Amino acid sequence: MVQPNQRVYSARYLTPSSYTPWIPHIAELEKKMKTEIKYNFEDQCFEIKGRSQNACDNTMIRIVIKLLPQLYSEIDKKMMKGTYEDLEIISAMPSPIQSRVSSASSSAVGRPPTLDESKEEKVKKEGTEAYYYNETESDDSDEDEDEFIETFTFAKNVRNPMDILSVPSVGGSKPIDYLSVIGNDTDTECSLINKKVNIVGTNESSVKEALQRFKNLQTIYKRSKRPTSVVSCIHMPSETEFAIYFCSLDRFAHKVYVDLLKAGGPYWVLLSVLKDDKGSYQKPKDLLDVPVPPTSTRISWMQAQERHSPQQQLEMSLEERMKRANFKTDFGNTQYGMAPDQQPLWGENKNYVHVPSMQTTPPRKPATSAATPPPKSPQDNFPALPSTPRKAPPAKGPQRRVVRVLPQKSGRATPKSESHAEMLRQYNLHCMRTNLAEGLESVRGFKGGIKLSASLGKILWTNIKPETQKKIWMYQEVNDILMKEQGIRPVFNGLATKDNDVIAKISEMLPPYHGISAYFEIHANARNQPILPYKPVVLYMSQQAVDFKKIVVATNKITEVNWVSLDRKFDFQMNLQTEELTRMDVKPYSTFLKKISIHPHTRQMTYEDVPDFLQVSEIYLKNTTKIRLHFPFVVEITRVEKLPLIPQTSLGFNINKILADTGRGEVWYTVELFYSVHDEVFKTNADLPAGKFASWTVDDVLGADGDDNGPLVQFVRCLLLLTERSENVI
Repeated sequence: MVQPNQRVYSARYLTPSSYTPWIPHIAELEKKMKTEIKYNFEDQCFEIKGRSQNACDNTMIRIVIKLLPQLYSEIDKKMMKGTYEDLEIISAMPSPIQSRVSSASSSAVGRPPTLDESKEEKVKKEGTEAYYYNETESDDSDEDEDEFIETFTFAKNVRNPMDILSVPSVGGSKPIDYLSVIGNDTDTECSLINKKVNIVGTNESSVKEALQRFKNLQTIYKRSKRPTSVVSCIHMPSETEFAIYFCSLDRFAHKVYVDLLKAGGPYWVLLSVLKDDKGSYQKPKDLLDVPVPPTSTRISWMQAQERHSPQQQLEMSLEERMKRANFKTDFGNTQYGMAPDQQPLWGENKNYVHVPSMQTTPPRKPATSAATPPPKSPQDNFPALPSTPRKAPPAKGPQRRVVRVLPQKSGRATPKSESHAEMLRQYNLHCMRTNLAEGLESVRGFKGGIKLSASLGKILWTNIKPETQKKIWMYQEVNDILMKEQGIRPVFNGLATKDNDVIAKISEMLPPYHGISAYFEIHANARNQPILPYKPVVLYMSQQAVDFKKIVVATNKITEVNWVSLDRKFDFQMNLQTEELTRMDVKPYSTFLKKISIHPHTRQMTYEDVPDFLQVSEIYLKNTTKIRLHFPFVVEITRVEKLPLIPQTSLGFNINKILADTGRGEVWYTVELFYSVHDEVFKTNADLPAGKFASWTVDDVLGADGDDNGPLVQFVRCLLLLTERSENVI
């Protein structure tokens, strides 16, 4: 392995005598930078050697900035004196040609002149002493000062340490080498050998800090590879005991209030199922009945069933009969079953409905009379103890009585049982805080934008099997059984409404707004080199001026909390996500900005793609109204319009303009709630040093665990208040 080195050439011609005054300064620089500096008089350059290339480069920079300007001050204006060897020294040196001529012409007798010998030996002696004095001074400075060494070893599941230590160029930004960055920040020398990072420094605390930063880098890298944490919470506005049932969106009574951005599905909605006075589950109130087919079709189908019913009853297997009996027992009503000659359950998606009074009863076998067993004595009804026979033999002495002693608990006060609503509240709060705490802990070391907010909308469900849809579930089974084991996925529709009247009613119930802003959200695929693949980016630009506000190259959702409010038109989703930003003054973004124009009256945008570098896919025009609720909550109601992109004629100039036409696209509205104190907390992550965690903690964002008035509890209360008031005004 080649030792790290560096060379610095100077225009000042140095001799051993002229270099001697600078030796103390060079020695001080060696001691500070932990490098070895020598001057090569033959090549006229400084030779630098050290433990790491980073230390050599930093030493070179100090020599160029501080030492060379002082050396150049000794050069005259004509650049003659000080740029080459002085003539006096050259004339004092013996010429090799003259020496050869004199030795060939006559044999020299005696010694050379004393003057020449003294000058030649003096020059050689000064040069030798100056060169070795510098080397000795450097060695002494290395031995006098203590060194602290630490080694960080990467975990076994990290295959390539360079994935952690180096960050490639993203969106035109410079690549990052954490070995040099952490070394400069902590004034240490860091080098990678295999899967170990060697850290050397003169300050013990600096070495310890560098070691901790590399540990943090590995932790941040591992946490960034985790998938999005998804959790669902079921909320019941009333304190009634309930179960839940998956209802098809087509049979949902309030389907008109559920808007979708993209056609898909099938989708299901969660409905509450309550019990009647007898303890049987009732049909959900928001579940619509299946439409009844025409009377003629129903009668013809029933006549066909009467002809084939006896044969089907005889050929029915035992397993099918048991299934029929189980479904009847579960719903507590014998007229609701799974047989084809019975009325279907309200939980099944059938396309027909039968009337029980018009059905024929299948033939049954006559009941056979059985002998009535004789009445049992009280002794027979009482179960015998395991150590005694079934019947005690007759005893001659006094009659003994056997008494069963049941184990009893200690005489402590019976704790007060919690209500069903309280248990539900604690369960939801525990699920939310656990997942949000893990997500917040994973983004403490993230450098960029962090956002925690909640949006109003509707939670839909997909990947539901028929047997799952027919069954009634409890709220504790949603996360562990339905989502993890059966693969059911919650899907947020992504908007509050498309109806102008609905959003107007929601806006009227809120306080007056305190700010309005409008901006374009441009979705594009970009790259800064033709050989690199395209990557999605989002560019934010104000509607008032052609200038980018920020450019997001990646958005990562860390935690997703889906809150389902049963018997309500709106649910909400809480998201913790991060944004990776990039520079706005680099290509291709600076080039694309020059190709954008906005009409001052209609606010229509005209732009051109950057060939081979940037291609626009979608453009949204967003008008946001900010409304302050009670401190520290802020509601943002945003009107979103997806602008149609219309290519324009080039008129023969090979200019491919595209018009983003405002006022002609699809429109919808979003309602988003923020906890404004979090904005100040997350601002520290924007300029976070490499390998360090932010100063805030999870408790600063969510409140202490068990605090019934912490930020998280206040956040949920405000969201529930917003959904309840929206329910009342619609």
